[in-house]
Parts: sequence; C-alpha cells; structure tokens
Amino acid sequence: MFMNCREYRNSLMEWARGVAPAPEVVSHLEECPPCARFLEGQRALSAAMASLAAEPAPPAEQFQIRVMAEFDKVKPARRPVLRWVLAGALAALVVLGAMWSSRSVPAPVAEEEPGFLPIPYIVPLSPQESTTVWRMEIPVAKLRAVGYRIQVSDPGAVVEADVLVGQDGRARAIRPLSISSSN
Repeated sequence: MFMNCREYRNSLMEWARGVAPAPEVVSHLEECPPCARFLEGQRALSAAMASLAAEPAPPAEQFQIRVMAEFDKVKPARRPVLRWVLAGALAALVVLGAMWSSRSVPAPVAEEEPGFLPIPYIVPLSPQESTTVWRMEIPVAKLRAVGYRIQVSDPGAVVEADVLVGQDGRARAIRPLSISSSN
C-alpha cells in the first residue's frame, strides 16, 4: 500500500520518542530525505524536552515571581485616544467653519422676536438659554429635508432667512425673509 509523507509523520514522531517503527516506515525513510530530516528534528526536540524535564522545577514562589516579572515587562497597548480627540475637534471645526462661511451679519440676540418658525423635530429652547440670530441663505432642498413645507417651483431656490441659534450652536427656528431663484 502506498502512503504519502504526511501519513508517516505520526509514526516518525513516535519513533523519535522511542517507540519502535513499523518496517514500511523504515523503508520509506531510506527513500525520502525530507522525512529523514523531519525524524532528526523530532529526535532533537525529544532530547531537548527530556533535558527540560530532568531539570528540577523551581519553587512555587520563585516561579510566581518570574511570571509576574514577565508581565511587568509587557507594555499595555496604546489606545488611539488622542487620534479620536483630534478627529472630533477637526470635525467640529469643519462644522463651525461651514456655519461661519454661510453666515452674513449677525443680528442682535432675539429671544422673543416675532415671526420665527420652530424647526420641526428639534427640542425647544429653555427659558434661560441665550440665543443669537444669524442671517443665512438656505437652499430650499435643505429646508425640505428638515421638515418644512415650501411651495417653490425651482428646487434650486435659496431662502434668505434669520436663523435663531441656541447657545449649544444648534439652529432652533428660522424667520424667512425672501426667496431667490438659483438662476
């Protein structure tokens, strides 16, 4: 019966440990140099393991001290906290930059000015929260996206509006001033 080298590996390992081999293993070994090298490696491994087993085991206290010393050598993995903080700061700067660039002239603080329409699905202002009014040009598509119903034939139209912004930087209400076509 023909066997390949992989099927002889277990027999070669057992032979290296001292178990007598079968005759077909010995005849295969004479014809196969890779298996002969594998057997020599297994014999060297068995000899090394035997020498380790012959050494006396250290006392439990010394073993524990050596293990803990190895743990002390290991440095904890660095978490990329700084990277996340910088990414968050960059995102905040981008948002603020976009808001600043689309902003015209800031109007004075207006908590109780009439004509403001609350932005749908936004938590209303608390009574003690300070506000700022920004004059902006807002695309009609964005107003529709947040829930306003605007009847304009040009979807690219822009609404000039005063935007009531809370102290947290969130837009809370708008007061439309005029609608201009994108053309």
